[in-house]
Amino acid sequence: MDTIKLHGFTLERQPAPPVKLAEAYSDTALRLSSAPMPGIVAHRDVAWGPERWQRFDVFAPTGAKKALPVLIFLHGGGWVVGWKEWGGFMAPAVAAAGAILVCPTYRLAPTHRFPTFLEDCLDAVAAVKQRIGELGGDARQIYIGGHSAGGHLAAMVGFRRDLWRGRIGKELRGLLPVSGILDLVHENPTPESLEAAVYSTVLASPGDDVGASPVTYAASLRMKMLLAWGENDSQRVKDSNDRMAVALSQAGRPFEEMKLAGLDHFGTHLALQDAAHPWYGVLSRWIAEDA
Repeated sequence: MDTIKLHGFTLERQPAPPVKLAEAYSDTALRLSSAPMPGIVAHRDVAWGPERWQRFDVFAPTGAKKALPVLIFLHGGGWVVGWKEWGGFMAPAVAAAGAILVCPTYRLAPTHRFPTFLEDCLDAVAAVKQRIGELGGDARQIYIGGHSAGGHLAAMVGFRRDLWRGRIGKELRGLLPVSGILDLVHENPTPESLEAAVYSTVLASPGDDVGASPVTYAASLRMKMLLAWGENDSQRVKDSNDRMAVALSQAGRPFEEMKLAGLDHFGTHLALQDAAHPWYGVLSRWIAEDA
């Protein structure tokens, strides 16, 4: 495996991100995640299978007197790049909200096409459910979120109940995608655009776009959901969240929305270093309601 060292992490080398601004985001997320976290114990690269990608990082507050709810957070990267280490900086804020943070990895396109990474995420949630008790977590109270492509996968995990197959059940309590790409369908994408790359790089077949879109399954929602995106987010993120809100409303499914003022696509995730962020207010409220 070809590796690089960045901010103290040994990471698998990956191609350049599909968006130039993503390089600065990646550097910042890794720098923040490498900083000391007083009061947090980190269990890195917890193995749940024999493959190198079958790993997750767990961040638990020290001194907890009971098993804590769990937030699983999936990294973004357009399904083609991304490291679980991008999410570690959230740990102190997640702990302040009363939960343990788990950051899994999953296989990436174009080597692997959808739905491989969805199946990986479903299996990762099942593995967290099985292993988290020994690491201080409560397997009966799990929430799942993610940024960008990770938000897409988090929503798919929650909506595709037909794929749970005993892996997941009532312990999955809520969905919190951040700047999630919730609709992959584009009738005429501009060549070389990110939308075009979905068809050429991410999907196994162009006809899979509807089945790979969370908005298709809006009526299946049976848990809490928060739609969060930035005021200055990418247009496809804003449009897909708008379409999801309409679909959920038409299906009579309750949900919450959070438009993050002044933030772009990458700022929406980096802002979650702040324990006072309203996104954590929703998470902590849900935790209290579900206790």
